[in-house]
Amino acid sequence: MLTTDLASKKLGERIWPDYIKHFKSSTTAASYRADVQEFMEFCAKDFLGMDRKDAERYYLYLKERQKQNILGAQTVAKKIRELHSFAGFIEANKATYEVDEAFQDHYSHLLDGLERQERLAGSIPVEHVDALFKAAEEDLMAYTIFTLLYRVSLSSTEIAGLRIEDFAAYDDGVYVAAGDRTEPCFVPADAAEVLERYLEKESAEGYLFRNSRGKKLNVMYISRLMKKYTLQAGIPGYSAQELKNSCAFTLFAYGAGPEETARQLGITVTQIKRYCGRSYRENMMRKANDLVKLKVEPPGSGAGNPTPRRRFSG
Repeated sequence: MLTTDLASKKLGERIWPDYIKHFKSSTTAASYRADVQEFMEFCAKDFLGMDRKDAERYYLYLKERQKQNILGAQTVAKKIRELHSFAGFIEANKATYEVDEAFQDHYSHLLDGLERQERLAGSIPVEHVDALFKAAEEDLMAYTIFTLLYRVSLSSTEIAGLRIEDFAAYDDGVYVAAGDRTEPCFVPADAAEVLERYLEKESAEGYLFRNSRGKKLNVMYISRLMKKYTLQAGIPGYSAQELKNSCAFTLFAYGAGPEETARQLGITVTQIKRYCGRSYRENMMRKANDLVKLKVEPPGSGAGNPTPRRRFSG
């Protein structure tokens, strides 16, 4: 249920309960509720009383928070998309709920621009990737998970389900059979070294990554790791998906073609088109020499740290 006093009885007791019936997850419903209520609190009025000016004022507020590195581009898009969804539901059912005829979805016109920005901002600038890895250096599990996202382009779901037996070493390198992919995914040498370092400290039995109770990680755990270390690094609250997307930009920056990149990411060539970000590539190549995490190093690597035992050597 909506908990803000700004919600009218009609909105809170009739419309909202009907709207959230189509959600399969209570977590999704809670996310929508938080964003709808945030919008109402910002405008200090009931959602049914919002107009175009309210929508645009809130949009500008979100964009300002994005500029201040408080919100990521995908978070801004998510909030507007959720408001658009809820408003669209109300607009389509005005007669059923006896909503004023003047009520409209004032958020749809904002989406085109956001989707264009998402395609460009769906990855993380390399200097922010660098800061993220530096922040996580003392947390070997988080560091290894971030490495698998960024260098191997595994999804959070694939990472959560990994077992040591999913990895195999061949003459040309290490590969991992992840999730439902039809082909094994190549693990670059630098990522394999980080994994070796992690395995020196963790049991190789069962799932590769486990929570404090020894249970398999879930996707939300990885999301919380991203939230924790982006905050600690002083960068926007990027998602695990954005870190995964950055793998594609890295591959393109070093000359990989669409077919090679699609194979590594486990997607189709048609899907890969949105990763071809020319401005990102130029930016990355310009800054590459100043950064340490285009090739991920084991945390705390240096002359005083021993090289881990080679589990994946042939």
